[in-house]
Amino acid sequence: MKRIQRVLSVAAGTVAAAAIVHSAWAADLPLERLPAAPPIAAINWTGFYIGGGLAAAFNNADYERRLTGLADTSIGSIDSQPAFLAYGGFNYQVAPWAVIGIEGGSTWFSAATFRELGPSLDFLQQSRYVTAVTGRAGIVIRPDTMVYGKVGPAWIETEGFQGFGGTFRQTLPAVQGGIGIESLITPNLALRVEATYTSATRPLSLNEGFDVYRPSFLMFDLGLSYKFDAPAGWGVPGVAPGPAQPGLIYKAAQVPVAPRWTGFEVGGFVSANGNQVAFEDSLLGETGPYTSFNVGGGWLVGANYQFHRFVIGIEASANYEAAKFQTAAGSGGLAMNFYQFAKIDTILAFTARAGWLITLDTLLYAKGGAAEISLTPNSAYFNSIAPNATGSSSLSGYQAGLGAETFVTPNVSLRAEGLYTYVPETIVLNGVVPNEFKLKPYVLSATVGAALHF
Repeated sequence: MKRIQRVLSVAAGTVAAAAIVHSAWAADLPLERLPAAPPIAAINWTGFYIGGGLAAAFNNADYERRLTGLADTSIGSIDSQPAFLAYGGFNYQVAPWAVIGIEGGSTWFSAATFRELGPSLDFLQQSRYVTAVTGRAGIVIRPDTMVYGKVGPAWIETEGFQGFGGTFRQTLPAVQGGIGIESLITPNLALRVEATYTSATRPLSLNEGFDVYRPSFLMFDLGLSYKFDAPAGWGVPGVAPGPAQPGLIYKAAQVPVAPRWTGFEVGGFVSANGNQVAFEDSLLGETGPYTSFNVGGGWLVGANYQFHRFVIGIEASANYEAAKFQTAAGSGGLAMNFYQFAKIDTILAFTARAGWLITLDTLLYAKGGAAEISLTPNSAYFNSIAPNATGSSSLSGYQAGLGAETFVTPNVSLRAEGLYTYVPETIVLNGVVPNEFKLKPYVLSATVGAALHF
């Protein structure tokens, strides 16, 4: 037993001595380096891209009968079906915070109609497409997200009747402007939402100048594009914000301070509104729809809750404008004719929304809920036909739309939305046939706003 203990003691001492010698020898050797982590791919907007998507469209034509000297009405429609768009272009990132580019694209409509009296009577009937070539300039608010503006020449195709029975097709020169939010959801896939307004720069003159139209379009687009990688050395990729750190490249998944989606929000917005009123006369049938394009604005308040990459919330909002509607026929009053027959001034909505975080700081969402449109018939117009009560009416309906929201600081976000407000109710005036009139409003709005989150 004692011999075994002595053997174990000697062995332990030998191991300990060997360990000390090995440690001293190893201390003189250079440290072994672990394999370097793979480099982080730069976020570089530079490159060619092609894409496509869907659009909601409002078309409007200011209509003037030169013989009477009266710029008397606007006619058009909110397209009941989505339009389709295709686009392509080239971006160049000139600085970590700035991108410039050029883009060409076309939008095809299913039923962008212009109608006042009927398909056999109106001279201008429809438009099938709008094409544009625009320059773009964007501010990179996050390395994978930019807010941009665009402007350039465009062309509006028109077709229909000229004279009685003859047909025509003309393409009018126009100008297009727009704003949008675009995010790289992968290094080569970009998702965008944008609002554009296209207006003809030359009127459409028919019937030797007797009928003159100037068409325009308000569109809200949702598009997805594929970006081709730029050659090495092209563009200036995004770098991490904050103190200078040479060589530190920013990637899409990195966010310096993660935005807090859960909480309350309050904000405001400006809006471009395509307003439409269906006008039904018990004697003449349906005329119009009559339209009015107006710029407005309003406020929003709400609350959101984030669960992983899902965000849900509720919002209340008010959109104020001054949309006035006129008819070319006038009221037919004995003393004098009145042409303005109604106006829209307020849209109230209470909606729920649900969205998916396409990046940590950018949300793509859908929303819907209850809404009201405040429509006021013009008492002078209708009372010139027959005594009538024409006070303001709040018509109940629904609002639905799509949008994108992105944080520019941990507590401030920017957003762009396309909203459609519909009411099943109608206002009935002069309710005794043959002097009965029915009015029903619809509104397509494109909004751009900001919100404070807390």
